[in-house]
Formats: sequence, C-alpha cells, structure tokens
Amino acid sequence: MPQGLMLTDLAIAGALLLIAKVLRVNIPLLQRLYLPSAVLAGLLGLLFGPAILNVLPWTQTFSHNASLLTAALFSALGLATDLPSPKIVAQRAGSLWAFNQIASVSQWLFAALFGLGLTTWIWPTLNPAFGITLSSGFMGGHGSAAVVGNILDDLGWEDGFTLGLTFATVGIFLSISIGMLLLQLGVKMGWIHTFTAFSNMDSYQRKGLIKPDHQKAVMKDTMSSLSVDSFAIHAALVVLVTACSYLSSDYLSSFFDSVQIPTFVTGFLAGMLLRLIAKRTHANQYLCDNAFNHAAGISTDYLIIFGISAIKITVVAHYLLPMTVMAAGGVAFTLWLILWVAPRILGEGWFEKGLFSWGWLTGTVAMGIALLRIVDPEMKGTTLDDYAIAYVPGSITDIFIISLMPIAMYNGYHWEALGIGLAYILAVLCVWRFMLPRAACAH
Repeated sequence: MPQGLMLTDLAIAGALLLIAKVLRVNIPLLQRLYLPSAVLAGLLGLLFGPAILNVLPWTQTFSHNASLLTAALFSALGLATDLPSPKIVAQRAGSLWAFNQIASVSQWLFAALFGLGLTTWIWPTLNPAFGITLSSGFMGGHGSAAVVGNILDDLGWEDGFTLGLTFATVGIFLSISIGMLLLQLGVKMGWIHTFTAFSNMDSYQRKGLIKPDHQKAVMKDTMSSLSVDSFAIHAALVVLVTACSYLSSDYLSSFFDSVQIPTFVTGFLAGMLLRLIAKRTHANQYLCDNAFNHAAGISTDYLIIFGISAIKITVVAHYLLPMTVMAAGGVAFTLWLILWVAPRILGEGWFEKGLFSWGWLTGTVAMGIALLRIVDPEMKGTTLDDYAIAYVPGSITDIFIISLMPIAMYNGYHWEALGIGLAYILAVLCVWRFMLPRAACAH
C-alpha cells in the first residue's frame, strides 16, 4: 500500500489552490493564458518547495501523493464509465474513435522512436526510454506522466518521473498557445468563420467563474440524510476501489518477476466492474455519475499540484537540450496529425474535432474543452458527446500502451513495440475504411 496522504500536504496544496484561483481571477495575463488554477498552484508549489526556495513545509513523502491520487482518479473514472456497444460507437463516433486511436498510438510510437534516435546517435548516455516521457506527458497529462514515471522508477530510472511531469506541464502551455494560433489559422483558411476572442468574453468567462444564475447542482441526492449522506457513500466507493486497486495490483504483480501491473489499470477495471454489479442489482438508481466525475476532477487538480511541485529542477536542467529537441519534434508531429490526418479521417467539420484533439494530445481533455468553447461557446456541436462515446473503447488501448510501452522501451523491445503499434494502426485504418460509416472527406 502507498504512503498515506498527509494532512500537512493536503493543507499546503489546498492553500496553494486557493491562492492560485484568486490570482487567476484578478490577473488578466493569467486569464489570457487560460492557465488552469491547478497548474498555477503547482508552479507556486515548485517555486516555494524544496526544488527552489524551500520554504513550504512539505512532508518528506509528499511526492508519493501523485501516485495515490492517480489511482483515485482512474478508480473514480471507472465508477462513472459505461462500456458502449460497438454499434453505438460505430454509428455515433466511428471516425472520431478511429482518429483518436491512430493519433494516440502514433504519437507514442513517434515519441519512442524519435527519442531512441536521439539516445542512439546524439546523446548515447540517455536512457532508451527517454522518448516516451514526452508522450506520457503530452497525451496523457500529469496522470499518465505519473503512471509512466512510477513504472520507470520501479524499473530503475528515477529521472523518468520528473521528465514526464515536466513534459505534461510544458504541454499545458503549448496546448493553449499553439491552439490559439490554430484558431486564427482556421479563420484565415475558412475552416471556421469566427471564434470567441478573449476581448469578446465576459468577465465570468475570463476569470473562470460561472454566473450565479447559470450555476448547477454538483450532484443529486440519492439517499435520505436520515440514514447517510449521499456523498459519503460515493466517497466510500471511490476510496474502496482505490484501495482495491493497490491490493489487486500487488497480487497480480506477484506472478511476474519483471512486470508491475499499474494501479491505474486495476483501479479503472475495478471501478467498471463495481458499476456493472450496481447496474445488475439496480443499485445504480442510487448512484450519481456527477459525484464520481467530480471526485475524478478533485483527484486531477491535486495530482497536478503535487506532480508539478515534485519536479526536480536539477534533473530538468540536466536534460534541457534533449527535452527541447524532443518537445519540438512532438509538436511538429502532432500538428501533422491535426492538419493532415484529421481532415482525411474526420471529414466535414473536422477542424472543431481536430482542435479539441490538439488540446488533449498536448495537454489534457480540459484544454481541449477550453479550445472548443472558444469555437463553440454554447457547445451546440456534438464533439464532446462523440468523444465521450469513443473514449471508453479507446481507453482500453491507452491502458495497454501506458502500461507496456515503458517496460518495452526500458528493456530493449523497441522493434517489437513498433511492430505491434503499426499493426494496430493498420487494423484501425481497415476498420475505418471498410466497416465504419464515414463523413465526406474534407480534402
């Protein structure tokens, strides 16, 4: 079982989050950057933490909190996730599913091979798994970066944890900054006719607040407070599944000498299993998905704070040049996916979906939503609904690649990983071409 979340660490992280939100509300520059409060809080934690000024009284084990919160995040997601039928996926979001699979797997393969080239011909002293720290941070955000970092740490490369979290943090900034340039390009090229510029946003949108008359309830009451508070039951389920994720991970890993089953995998699957049991017993009538989604959101915010705060500046400085080259290559490849591959697979209306995809391929789903809201402020389109449908079957692939790619690259199974990845991409292309209904091609 992991090191426990210490009250001191939670108090510090909470204080940083409150300070960050106040700064975000009152400083226009931060608003123009669309900087999430959790990222700003993490940067404050990094500045005032042991890496730089060392004035915050973090506990000695505060860096372990990111691992525990990752397990809680995926456990909550599993509890809120239904597995849609293949028919629904094909009819509603077939092309988006195909693009998501091709984009995510190819980004991992590109990062692995580009990094391998750098470590072979330019910086031979670097670990051969260096490249995948980019994709773990770009595509997966801080959650996946923490997962891959922990796997690499267990394998014997401690620096991988810091590198992944650094790429995830850099990706947040690239996601918004380059995303805004893509928006302007979209208007110029006629892919979209207008977008909501910062100057046209009201003060609530700029500050990241919701108007009082537009605010909605977080969750519905499903149980009488005479017996138990509804949120207490939902919190209990998240905690229970998180604990089971560690127990089942330890048990399954005991069968393999060199393979550690990540807790995020067992947590996600355990959450989906518990949800299935609840549906079969009709207990799901008394569960609220919004509660689980907000539990995942809370875990994500605190994960980002702890993850960024735990970055080791000396490690980043040591890898700065290869990281810069790696990031430049990753941005160029992802732009190719968005501007060349997306219109050929997604068809008409590709730009909105491609822009959303740029957000999560470089930052997080939240960054994708932020960019999408600029194009479609009233969210009249179906991009988010389609993504939600396509996410679940796609997440299974993500789980496998996040779990196995670090092991393959660290242990020298480079070409095996490349072969399997390319075969999967080819299979997805065949499914998209011959089995899925496709929109008219944009080019």
